Amino acid sequence: MERLLRAGLNVARLNFSHGDFTDHGERIARIRAAEKATGHRIAIMADLPGPKMRVGTIMPEPINLRPGESFTLTSDDVVGTQQRVSMSFERLPQVVNRADRLFLNDGLVQLVVERAAGSGRVLQGCRRRRTCAPEGPQPSGINLGIGAFTSHDRACLEFALQHGVRRR
Repeated sequence: MERLLRAGLNVARLNFSHGDFTDHGERIARIRAAEKATGHRIAIMADLPGPKMRVGTIMPEPINLRPGESFTLTSDDVVGTQQRVSMSFERLPQVVNRADRLFLNDGLVQLVVERAAGSGRVLQGCRRRRTCAPEGPQPSGINLGIGAFTSHDRACLEFALQHGVRRR
């Protein structure tokens, strides 16, 4: 950490989507110790997780979605295949419309909604060929009807503030 600060690092990011408060507390302590040892100030950014939508287990993994193939997101509890996968946001069929776009695998896979109904077939239509890993759907311009700041975000923010992560 000291070498990083001497090389010019001036902001460290804590990704609260991963790890627990013990892990983050240890990282903060190491950052502050390196700051003290080098005399270089460093800001710590608390990256709050926000609401998450996740796809379920896919077996075998990875799968390859081809342009024009149907692919279904479902709130049914199923093991994912080349044709469909479960997802954690049960209200998705109620908030999407035909032609809405969803992205999987950090945006590498684009799905276009062809139809949405019940808890079964939710959407179909991979438009790009990419390997699909279990990353949550990311809606593009769709009102999900949920807040962006969750109770877990509040707990993360309170933890960060208690540990000296502040605007500097």
